Amino acid sequence: MKKLLTITLITIFSTFAAFAQDGKAEQEILKFNAQYEQAIFNRDTAFFERVLADDYTFSTEVGKTENRAQVLEWLRKEKEKPTHKLISLKNEDAKAKVMGNTAVLTGTWIATTTPIADDKAEQHTDKGRYTVVLEKRSGNWMVVAEHISEQQHDRKLMEQQVLKMGQEYGRIIKTQDATGIERILADEYTYTNERGKVKNKAEDVAGYKTPAKFEIFDITDQKVRIIGNNAAVETGAVRFKGADKDGKPFDGSERYTTTWVWRDGRWQVAADHTSEIKQ
Repeated sequence: MKKLLTITLITIFSTFAAFAQDGKAEQEILKFNAQYEQAIFNRDTAFFERVLADDYTFSTEVGKTENRAQVLEWLRKEKEKPTHKLISLKNEDAKAKVMGNTAVLTGTWIATTTPIADDKAEQHTDKGRYTVVLEKRSGNWMVVAEHISEQQHDRKLMEQQVLKMGQEYGRIIKTQDATGIERILADEYTYTNERGKVKNKAEDVAGYKTPAKFEIFDITDQKVRIIGNNAAVETGAVRFKGADKDGKPFDGSERYTTTWVWRDGRWQVAADHTSEIKQ
């Protein structure tokens, strides 16, 4: 009986010790999570060089994957020349599950950003879920895999943003704002007219060096279709009147289709197509 009681007590104490050990490890992981969040906010590449395992893999909800070298290279570039300004970053509902030398960390991330060097831009907030797998190697917790997903944005808000940017695009064209056109066009921008002629960004921007003069450039019948979180298609009509660089007058109307992409914390024009409205 005494032997049985001793074995039972040992089992109970061992179980409590295991729970206590797991609880301590979970607190370590949650503390690590807070450090990880701060490192992202500060773009602390040295931190990630220490904690990302050699076989680390990063993946997103669209199936894109990157290895350690690729992620570190992106972090270095982002630190040297940021594509957006990170206003705030926080996580909610963080939970850690430890199983021996393996841990799984889950939670919700919330990031608020603005474009670089654009004081007038509205702040943009993204939200999603993350899952991180860690292993204890040589006494240190190392990140071996990450997966993130992003919630669908408010479509009504996105539509309003693109409608507003469509009007801003019209203002840039009307005033022949070379700096504005350089900024609003994506690097891969292409323009196709009704005759099938195609221009790239460099060719389009070059036209603003010898600008036309517009008396009228009115956009009407704007409609926007949102595609996922990062793209939108705007259609509408434009009535324009003015004179070209040689002083030759023009007066006409067109239908247009503009493809927008959300990149670097702002909407950019990836492609345009126009067709003449016969009078």
